[in-house]
Amino acid sequence: MVSDLEEKLEFDREKIRNSVRLQMPIEVTTYTLSRNMEIYIYDILTAFLEECHEEHLIQSLKYCLGELLTNAKKANTKRVYFKEKGLNIDNPEEYEKGMDQFKVDTLSNIDHYLELQKKAGLYIKVVLQVIGQSIKIQIKNRAVLTLDEETRIRTKIQNAKKFNSIEEAYAKALDPSEGAGLGIIIIILMLQKFGLGKDNYKCYSTDKETITEITLPCNETVYASIEMLTYEFVKLQEQIPIRLITYREVRRILDKASVDRDELLKFVMQDDTLTLLILKNTVDNEREQLNLKKALAQFTDDQLRSIISSENREVEIMEFNDLESSKLHAQKVAFYAYNLCKNSSEFDDLYTPEEYYTLGLINNIGLDLLRNPTQEQENFIKDLSDQYEDPEKIREIFYSGNAGAYVTYTYLKKLKFSDETLSLAGAWNNSAYIPERMRKYLPPLYVAEVLYAYGEKLIDFYQIDQKYLAMFDIYTEDQFVYILNKLNDAFKSGN
Repeated sequence: MVSDLEEKLEFDREKIRNSVRLQMPIEVTTYTLSRNMEIYIYDILTAFLEECHEEHLIQSLKYCLGELLTNAKKANTKRVYFKEKGLNIDNPEEYEKGMDQFKVDTLSNIDHYLELQKKAGLYIKVVLQVIGQSIKIQIKNRAVLTLDEETRIRTKIQNAKKFNSIEEAYAKALDPSEGAGLGIIIIILMLQKFGLGKDNYKCYSTDKETITEITLPCNETVYASIEMLTYEFVKLQEQIPIRLITYREVRRILDKASVDRDELLKFVMQDDTLTLLILKNTVDNEREQLNLKKALAQFTDDQLRSIISSENREVEIMEFNDLESSKLHAQKVAFYAYNLCKNSSEFDDLYTPEEYYTLGLINNIGLDLLRNPTQEQENFIKDLSDQYEDPEKIREIFYSGNAGAYVTYTYLKKLKFSDETLSLAGAWNNSAYIPERMRKYLPPLYVAEVLYAYGEKLIDFYQIDQKYLAMFDIYTEDQFVYILNKLNDAFKSGN
């Protein structure tokens, strides 16, 4: 979000809200951790936790984050200090020698060492993300743990078991070579106050950096309420809503003596709810078909007239709220997914480009349903949410789109789609919900969705999972923007 912009530290609350809804990471990078930057990071954490409805954790997690930022900053300072002194930080004897004067030398000349850190590219990154049912807070610094540091951290985690309270821990000073050494112990004791344990705290190194991680469960009341509201909402979704404007155009085709299949296909491919209606009927025939041309071919002209009809009890013809944006979202994601698959041979052993198009089209059907509830659904959701302490907030969370993916999944399950379709549709941003064998097929949908979100300025490039982009030979933001522009030009010319 910001890369060490020390002079003007502002954040976009709407982007934080979108990041939480889309389960995308929020990242802040600094090299010197100035006081302004520290305050900015706390403000980001506060806004993030408020969007996660975890306001009661703000003060405790601010403390935890402050301790971890200080540790990360100290670890980076150690690296430049030891290098300047010509000492090997990985050598236990030289490590002990360096630490004898480290605190005195660096505190008396901290600006010098911070400048060295910046020149060396020794960053500190804070990453905040909702992943499934968990909230993850990570602090990364560009310094790999030494064996001695790793041992000290493990010892502190084990020492946390010896104390029954934070007050008891404060009564004893530990590890004078590193300072009081209480930070990690206090963090673990704080987590225990919330019913969590040392397993919710991790510190480990990769080949490039050290990562400290705190994992928390999402607000159980909010999560359980959204889950229940989703189930009841979908249970009351007896009909597939079809846009009135689309229905009129399609009936014009169907009412001819002979149905022009190519013209009909064009209209079906432009409308996610109409697509869902056709797919649902292939499922009912026990011949689920995601290729729309082949799906239409399963039915005679008369059958299609009967399926796409106001007299069909499974259909509700209606004016849609948010008509154009919801259609455009579905169309663009479908178009992007189709072209991404078409230009790669990685994914076509199970799904063809045409089938990826359809998956992209129905991927956000839950949002359409949430934007266009029936009166019965609205009344029932109100009655159910009224049992909670803050019913208006629960309803706002439910209808704002946070439940969109879950509604998609639950609704497609109700319509008896295959496990394969269920595992991809509605879970593009959370591979944890997808069976291992299906995860390899996720990238076209994931990249299609982030292309759309980026184009709508809902997310920034840094938030996108680079490993998925690499599968399409995308390594820089310039490449990403180039592909987005090319796809959008092709989309416009095809419509």
